Amino acid sequence: MNDKIKGWKIVLVTEKGQEYIKSATLKEGPRSKTTAVFFRNKHKSSNNYIISLKISHNAKDSNGWLIEKPDKTITLINEQIDELINYIQTNYTPLSLGEDSYISLSNDSLSKILKQVSELNIQPDELVNKLYESGVLTENLSVAITAAERKNIIALFEKKISLNESESFWQEWFNKNKWILGSEYIKILTERAIDEHHIADYIMQSVDGFLDLVEIKKPNLRFWTEPDSHGNYRPSADLVAAITQCLNYIYRVERKADSDDFRERVGGVRTVKPKCMLVYGRSVDWNEKQYEAFRILNSAYNQLHIITYDQLLVRSKGLLGIDTEQLLNDDDDIPF
Repeated sequence: MNDKIKGWKIVLVTEKGQEYIKSATLKEGPRSKTTAVFFRNKHKSSNNYIISLKISHNAKDSNGWLIEKPDKTITLINEQIDELINYIQTNYTPLSLGEDSYISLSNDSLSKILKQVSELNIQPDELVNKLYESGVLTENLSVAITAAERKNIIALFEKKISLNESESFWQEWFNKNKWILGSEYIKILTERAIDEHHIADYIMQSVDGFLDLVEIKKPNLRFWTEPDSHGNYRPSADLVAAITQCLNYIYRVERKADSDDFRERVGGVRTVKPKCMLVYGRSVDWNEKQYEAFRILNSAYNQLHIITYDQLLVRSKGLLGIDTEQLLNDDDDIPF
């Protein structure tokens, strides 16, 4: 046998001129051995190489010589080898990792599948249940989908707070994305009327089972007046009006706490020392003095908490583990 170097592999040649690569042992035991070997020949007319892969199972005789078993030997040619390689690359890794089921999709095939699913007109809750029952949607995947969806919502939220959207826009926005308001609240109640003259933006049920309020104002409203001669910041006229409205709502709700009519309208949610969260203005460009004034302002109220849109944004990003420039000097300003 003589050797000749071709490319980056050593191609061996038998005495009869058969080119091959040194065989690999796939498995060897005391009585048998399984090997694989690549060899090649040139097509007589096209002069192209024909690559073959031979996998053989050999038994050992009493002297240790290998005897090939013809019925346990297979030889694959180019196209078959390509298909085998593709099959191994596609399927071996997920099987070796212990996956029970998996789907390999190209962007095109994924689009087609999603289109077919949308045409079924299945309600979202029903679709999720079916995916869970089939094992397609795992708990980890569900969490990942929710996180991805919320990241998109936060990105849109960050964009929208810089625009001059109406107060009604933001009321509807938070109604669809209650989670941004914080985990302090379990749900938004369908009832909004405190009495015939006063309608809150949201009447909420808190995690402790009691009734609270949330009032939404626009992010572009002015928060502070110009500092006085001592450098002190005071709430703007619009902010004072919003605070007064919230305090009035708290007072009205407390007066209604023992009303059978009110209790029925809020679904029996108990009313004891209701709190109100006021979402108002922005704080992205505040200086240290303004943050101090904000801290002092919030500390003056037991049942009212003011929070800016930028603080909601920072908190929402933090919940999802999104890196963000710190917009606050003191995280304790957000208790929820």
